[in-house]
Amino acid sequence: MLFRRTLLAASLATPALAQDSRPLKLIVPFPPGAGTDATARIVAEGLALQLHQPVVVENISGANGLIGTQAMARAAPDGTTMGIAAPGPMAIAQFLFPQMPYDPERDLLPLIGVNEGRLALCVANHVQARTVEELLALLRAQPGRLNAANPTTGSVHHLLAEMFRLEERVRFELIPYRGGAAAMNDLVAGHVDMMFNGVSTIEPLQRDGRLRTLMVVGSTRHPQLPEVPCSAELGKAYLSGSQWHGIVLPRATPVPVAARLHAGFAAALKTPEVIEKMTRIGTEVTGEGLGDFGAFLAAERQRWGQVIRAADVKPD
Repeated sequence: MLFRRTLLAASLATPALAQDSRPLKLIVPFPPGAGTDATARIVAEGLALQLHQPVVVENISGANGLIGTQAMARAAPDGTTMGIAAPGPMAIAQFLFPQMPYDPERDLLPLIGVNEGRLALCVANHVQARTVEELLALLRAQPGRLNAANPTTGSVHHLLAEMFRLEERVRFELIPYRGGAAAMNDLVAGHVDMMFNGVSTIEPLQRDGRLRTLMVVGSTRHPQLPEVPCSAELGKAYLSGSQWHGIVLPRATPVPVAARLHAGFAAALKTPEVIEKMTRIGTEVTGEGLGDFGAFLAAERQRWGQVIRAADVKPD
């Protein structure tokens, strides 16, 4: 709270978008072409326009995002290096790996939330269930017979499946995959029974009748799948989580510098161009304000830490 008040005061006391000639770098801890990379390039372009300053995207991938996030934490805290935060490296990995190369809470400063891609529970067409309650009835009638695709161990997709079977006290096998594309291909082909996946991936397959979506995770229905109920309205408010992104800085970044960058990102995220581009890649702008992204990260760590411990999830 003290940092939030100090940052707000600094942002009001200094010209928020005062020009700086130094180029900025935005580190992406995943390879080019993924959803995180697409988000980074949209916000980098938007920030460059707001600050009248070049912003270069640098992909530093490896170890499921840990190598690039470590590079963010070790960067000089002078405001020239920023990083894209994602659930795995910022809120999940610390509960899977006893020796992390960085401490996400101690080493990184949460600046602002950027966007989120919501997830949904879908089933293959051969599964005799058109509602979540019908699926639960099948799972309880024949424990362990059905299975679910797990695109990546420790992903939000995986942990939502663990949360679902823990809370509903049902049994199904989790089939490991190396990525979401292969998992989704097998779901559509009927080789696996169900899966949590991104709404933007599911929607065209649902529209073409190649799978069936039973529930969107969250407190509201999704505009891309308005006919599909959300978890909250089905009485499953415990089911919460999304594929989100935000911006972090090295922890020792001076408050006035952080305030200037926050103002630039906040302005960029409100522009129609950025909002439209985010929608096009299947996400919604969040843009948590000063201090709110830190509180959001704390809640994420609490949620996923509880699930990982309760399900005894181990890294591959």
